[in-house]
Amino acid sequence: MWGFACALAPASEAPDLVQAACLRAFERYTAYRPGSDFRAWLFAILRNEFVSSWRHERRREAVEHAGGGAVLALSDRCHDLEAILIQERWSEEVRAALRGLLEVYRVPVYLKDVMGLSYREIAEAMDCPIGTVMSRLARGRALLRGALARQARERGLLGARREERVTTPRREERVIR
Repeated sequence: MWGFACALAPASEAPDLVQAACLRAFERYTAYRPGSDFRAWLFAILRNEFVSSWRHERRREAVEHAGGGAVLALSDRCHDLEAILIQERWSEEVRAALRGLLEVYRVPVYLKDVMGLSYREIAEAMDCPIGTVMSRLARGRALLRGALARQARERGLLGARREERVTTPRREERVIR
């Protein structure tokens, strides 16, 4: 759950998100259907908690902006071993590219490629059909690949795109002297 929370939110907000999701799961344990995947149920709760907190934050920002008052944000970082290991595992570029994806693409990519959930488990967690999961996963991977390629080109690690390269004439097009 910690890794998924860090993929959805900054590491400083992840402990609160995990705690809120665990509390919600404990409160709503009677809603769990025996026989269904418990892990997928927990991930769905975590995702829903993230969406709820994100919407709440957006409303709060709108109210603060309308009121003109300034509120200082706490910038305490989570300096525990698990957070350090996660930061070493994921480079900043990959995390930034993943966070840059829309949530509908970021969640299935993270759950499949990082957490190793099956398509069925992801479908249960996202409350959508398996075909939708597969489609979003393919699109999310393509978007992530494109974002990482752009970053690599900007850093000079990857050559220019074919369209951007100076083209040399093909063998048939060369002038024979």
